[in-house]
Amino acid sequence: MNKLTTKSIIVVIVLIGSATALHADMSSPSLPAPFTVLKTLELRHPDRSVPQTAHLPVNLQTPEFEIPGFNKSRMAVWGGVTATAGYLAYEQSQASWGVSNGQFHFKDDLRDGLAMSDETSHLFAAYELTRALHMGYAWTGLSSTAARRVAAVHAWLWTFFVEYPIDAYNPTQGFGASDLAFNTAGVLAAYQQTRPGQTPWWDIKISVKRSFFEGESRFIAHSNEQYDDYVYWLTVRPTRHRYIPLWVGTGYATTHGGWPQIDKELHLAIGTTIEDLAAMVDQDAAQYLRPLNFFFLNLGTKIVWR
Repeated sequence: MNKLTTKSIIVVIVLIGSATALHADMSSPSLPAPFTVLKTLELRHPDRSVPQTAHLPVNLQTPEFEIPGFNKSRMAVWGGVTATAGYLAYEQSQASWGVSNGQFHFKDDLRDGLAMSDETSHLFAAYELTRALHMGYAWTGLSSTAARRVAAVHAWLWTFFVEYPIDAYNPTQGFGASDLAFNTAGVLAAYQQTRPGQTPWWDIKISVKRSFFEGESRFIAHSNEQYDDYVYWLTVRPTRHRYIPLWVGTGYATTHGGWPQIDKELHLAIGTTIEDLAAMVDQDAAQYLRPLNFFFLNLGTKIVWR
């Protein structure tokens, strides 16, 4: 598969995701169009001796499946944003991990020298990607139910495309079955978290180590050692009290000491987010910081083993 063909595929995939959003609210079989039935009511004359019937229309459409008119201009903008972001992500992946110009092959997930830090990063990335897409599709005017469904499908297609064909045809990478499994888990976790009307009590977050600010750190790792800059967290919030903005977290990270020596790290911490701190001052203003709540400001300890 040559580079031009791969570029063409990513543009098509991204545009399909955007086009799907245009019709999801109107044509999805899980979002029934408004319909009515005739409900039979029994009426009687004042003397209560002569029964009669009347047929009254009853609308069975529930608020959960309301189909608001989405904003076509916003949808066009969002489609352009996602298409551009997808293309730029593809270019960055080729610059970071090499060109996808080899033969299809599988990655050796157990001997990749990353000790599951790669899979953990896939879980986090798929989770946050799904949440970001959900916010974008909701902004276009899709109902909350439709937005989370379209976002989940869109995110999964993107993450699948990373595995095939980008990694699958990359001589230095390979199709990662475990990566795809963690991608899927991240999408499903975000789908659960974006249910209408719920206040999540758990979350998946990230923090950076001191090493991130030293040397040649990157947001997208170019080497095994650069995976060591991050800690991936599963956090819970014991109370939703506005003035107790604390999360308790368990995190996983690695430290490379030279192949094949890899230290695995279990982190235990208590912390908060920028959004939660802002909510103590102004809850309305804090909602604009919600996209940043993936970052875990924390204090804690760690257990290291090999």
